[in-house]
Amino acid sequence: MERGLTSYRSAALAAPESERKRPFREVLLAEQIERMTRSNHAILEFEDLRFRLNTSESGQQKEIPEQVATILRDEINRTAASLKTARRDSRLGYEWETDYFYTPEGLEEKLRLLKLTLDVQIPVYRQLHGIPG
Repeated sequence: MERGLTSYRSAALAAPESERKRPFREVLLAEQIERMTRSNHAILEFEDLRFRLNTSESGQQKEIPEQVATILRDEINRTAASLKTARRDSRLGYEWETDYFYTPEGLEEKLRLLKLTLDVQIPVYRQLHGIPG
């Protein structure tokens, strides 16, 4: 998808000024779809690591907090990009059955929780279990 986006983004930006807005909005939409797909993958990966944290041997458990932190940092970047995009194009994240699913406020709350997990909860977990961080 990223390869296709690269050429589409270039074409949108190369369009005459008077015609650039609509293609650029479509690029934003495609980028959002890609971020949502990556976020779904990250959720599955996060949940798998959380499960393994409770079922793995202690040696393996020491590696898991850093893997989780990597997922969180990536998700923070994706969510910040989604927030920026949602502020530019109100079509993004819309589900008519549930009204707006990804409002800027919802994305801000998600960012707050991701940062809390990364900056507070993971360090506390490491400290409680004697894992250097």
